[in-house]
Amino acid sequence: MGRLSESVSVEHLHSEERNAQIALLEEPWIGDEGPLDAGFRRGVGNEPLRPRGIAFDSRTTVVWDEAGVQVLRPAEASKEVTALRSPVLLRHWYTGPPGLVRIDYLKRGCLLGSRYTAAVDGPGEDDA
Repeated sequence: MGRLSESVSVEHLHSEERNAQIALLEEPWIGDEGPLDAGFRRGVGNEPLRPRGIAFDSRTTVVWDEAGVQVLRPAEASKEVTALRSPVLLRHWYTGPPGLVRIDYLKRGCLLGSRYTAAVDGPGEDDA
């Protein structure tokens, strides 16, 4: 786990905004689930999005469910927000990016949200 020098911008939107926000992502990774199935894939393609999920590129994470959409982007560092970068442990059957990183944003110990990105080679600049 490592600490980053950044904060986060969190935007809460109506569920109708999901497709428009995902369309703004560059070659996103998408993980979504429905009542009977789940999947993880690169890009939107022809497969319809399921009711709950996450999509991300190198800077933006879009999370959605039936209640709404949350968009997280890195922001200028703030003394009030702590950003912690952690590698995600991947199972042998996982078919997503070869490495995955979660960045948790905390303010006074409360989680503001988490952003995901495909891991680059080696540990991040501020990783321990």
